[in-house]
Order: sequence, then C-alpha cells, then structure tokens
Amino acid sequence: MKVTVTPVGFKELRRDLKKISKEMAAEVNKETYASGLDIQKAARANLKERETWDLGNLANSILVDRTEGGAIVEVGPTAPYGPYVEFGTKPHFPPPDALEGWAKRHGFESVWPICRAIAERGLPENPYLFPAYLDVEGKFFNRVKGILGK
Repeated sequence: MKVTVTPVGFKELRRDLKKISKEMAAEVNKETYASGLDIQKAARANLKERETWDLGNLANSILVDRTEGGAIVEVGPTAPYGPYVEFGTKPHFPPPDALEGWAKRHGFESVWPICRAIAERGLPENPYLFPAYLDVEGKFFNRVKGILGK
C-alpha cells in the first residue's frame, strides 16, 4: 500500500516550477524528499506509540520512493497487512497461518480465539500513515514557499 497525495493546485505548481531556475527546482525536490523521510519517521513513531509494534516488520517496510524526477514522493509500507492496520477490516476469517507467530509471541496457546474474534468483530482502524502526512504537510508547504520566495 502506498499513499500518493496530490495537493490541490499541484498541476499549477508543476507548471510554475518549470519557470523557476534549475537550482530552485532542485531545492524543492530535495525538500519534497526530506518531507517524505519525515512522514516515514512519523509513521514509524505512530506505530510504536500506539502499541501496534510487534516485531517492527510493518514499520521497517515503510519506504520512500521518488517519482517524476524527484518532484513527487510516495511513502508507504510494503508489508501486505499495512492497509489492514491503517484502515481496519470488516469481520472476516483471517488465515490462521498469518497469525500463528503473533499468537505465540503474545502467550496464546492457539490462534483460533483470535481468528474467531476477527471473524466476529473485524479489526479496528489504527491510522499511522495519514496522521504522519498531516503532521508534515503544513511544514512542507511553508518550506517550499520559503524556497520559492527567495
């Protein structure tokens, strides 16, 4: 799961960035990547803070990828269960194999009670990535405005 956020006015910003110097565009791209790293760091901290940390696999799978020549970054986990943590699930019967290790590490003799609970209630949402984006968004735009105002 990767979340790509395209701010309102992004097309206009891209058009305007073509009019600025290459040095200034490089600074904006650098700031964009730095903000992606800030989102990654904040998302990892959110997982740890909310006690959704088991072995750290989800947090360690959060990557920052550059696209469009560095003008856009995509931040998100490669762990397949990332969306289930972020958005929760409706009631469903999960694959027991996927939960066995977790159950053993948390003192359960069997994975079946956990599977049954998920089948009855689903999983609650536990957002970690979108709140990280919201934490960084305003700072990013202010820094870009500072660069463009030079």
